[in-house]
Amino acid sequence: MSIESATALQMDNLSLNAVPEAEFSQCLPILPQEMVREILLRLPVKTLLKFRSVCRSWLSLISSSEFMKTHLKISSYNSIYSHNKLILGRSSNSLDLYTFPLYDQTGDLASMDTVPLDHPLFEPVSMLRIVGSCNGLVCLVLGLNTVIILNPATKKSRELPISSTSVFDTEYGFAYDESNDEYKVVESGWTIADMDEIKTHVKVYSSKTDSCRFIDGPPGFVFIGCGVFVNGAIFWKVLYPRNNPRNWYIVAQDIKTERFELLDKPKYEKGVVNALLMVSGGRLCVCLSYQTQLDIWVLGENGDGEYWTKLVRVPYTLDISNHRYIRPNTLLISENGGVLLSYGSDILMYEPMQTCEIHTLRDNIEFEAATYTESFVSPEFWT
Repeated sequence: MSIESATALQMDNLSLNAVPEAEFSQCLPILPQEMVREILLRLPVKTLLKFRSVCRSWLSLISSSEFMKTHLKISSYNSIYSHNKLILGRSSNSLDLYTFPLYDQTGDLASMDTVPLDHPLFEPVSMLRIVGSCNGLVCLVLGLNTVIILNPATKKSRELPISSTSVFDTEYGFAYDESNDEYKVVESGWTIADMDEIKTHVKVYSSKTDSCRFIDGPPGFVFIGCGVFVNGAIFWKVLYPRNNPRNWYIVAQDIKTERFELLDKPKYEKGVVNALLMVSGGRLCVCLSYQTQLDIWVLGENGDGEYWTKLVRVPYTLDISNHRYIRPNTLLISENGGVLLSYGSDILMYEPMQTCEIHTLRDNIEFEAATYTESFVSPEFWT
């Protein structure tokens, strides 16, 4: 039995709400406070939220900012993903959001939890986008430009004051500037200026000021898809409007300076149908779809500078042949080369040298999906 299960069972037996703190301390084995702290730091957020009711000292400990930051750090660097979850969402009249754990349950979707979103829906949501996650917070876009920051673990959410902009193909990126303890949401779009010139518009929301401002964007580029945040930068897939759509580029936006820089692409084979950016294990990845397989490249770094390495090839088996026209979305890459993918309404777990497995989600409806690490971080950034 795990520490969490044993402790939770003991708590249930004690009827904690009726036990004074002094009596409660006598019921448990006498452990040094530092050991108790180390045990609590390794428990899931959902369990810790309950454990705040155990006694005043636990409430004070778990509610402290130092505990929350240390818990997030331990969870983020957990190589077995025990604090990582998958969030799924779909557009509907009620806006359905679900989560389930990745650890030891990558093949089991029966343990889905519903995540209520405390946001008034005045009309059905025609479109839902899951932009990405930072420190346990998930950025959602409802409709065209309603931006929501959600903590699925604490079930807290907040709408950001990002006003409407008259641009085409609006895309978003979500990032955290550790040097300034600042969260940013970047909104990009484009308009047609004089002489049919394409003008890129970039707007940045800052948690420091709780407001938005425009910045200079890369000239002539159109952003395609949500930005991917990794190692202090948001990476965007972009293209020149008049060029072949398959002749795409990667632009890195430094989240501190907010400047853009063109990045070299991997030297891949011809025949790419679609390219998507993602992050796994703290590194930028490019997922290249072909007619018969999916190649995943990872960006590394050595003494000679940056380089791309092909990490894994996922063959398209007969089990997923009906999805050949749907863009695959890579959600997670494990240390042994396993790849968690989403295809429309299906979740696929590919293990090297093994058969792909398909799990159809509820009602066979296409879902948005992303991974996140559980944390106590509040969507009310200034608190």
